[in-house]
Amino acid sequence: MEEIVLVGYGGHARSVADCIERQNKYRIVGYTDVEQRNSRYQYLGTDTVLKDWYEQGIKNAAVGIGYMGKGTLRERLYESLRAIGYELPVIADPSAVISDHVQIGEGTFIGKGAVVNAEARIGKMAIINSMALVEHDCIVEDYAHVAVSGILCGQVKVGKAAFIGANATILQCMEIPSKVTIPAGEVVRRNYRMEVN
Repeated sequence: MEEIVLVGYGGHARSVADCIERQNKYRIVGYTDVEQRNSRYQYLGTDTVLKDWYEQGIKNAAVGIGYMGKGTLRERLYESLRAIGYELPVIADPSAVISDHVQIGEGTFIGKGAVVNAEARIGKMAIINSMALVEHDCIVEDYAHVAVSGILCGQVKVGKAAFIGANATILQCMEIPSKVTIPAGEVVRRNYRMEVN
């Protein structure tokens, strides 16, 4: 079994760790964070130790920081981990239903009970959270997050680092621009336009 390090440890990391264990492909050696957290995993230190752990033979990493406006942070972490040499495997819970005909980028997390249907394309470091539905022919770009029970009907495009809130529904053929947040429970019936900071 290969070893993996968790980068960042909070609520989302607990879900990621649970899915890693359920996959039974990797053994979690511990986690890095700005400080030691309440965790059953070993605290390895801050992110400054990641290069040392890589040189000691740990070649896999999983980012445990969720989205909640942190798409830029997830992107920076991805770039620094890849610069060290880490592989960022797809972490998908065994209960997720994922078509054999999808593309999923490295470092993406797919939670419990999520569905990713035929011909969907999901970029790197995306989050498809528990019970989310990504229907056929959808595109979810890098660093985007579809929150718990979010629904993307067919042929939806979600831009880079966009956030689809819990229980939000995006109707078919709609496009959500990069870095836009769709509030929890909202139903998007037409292409979303708004000022992005």
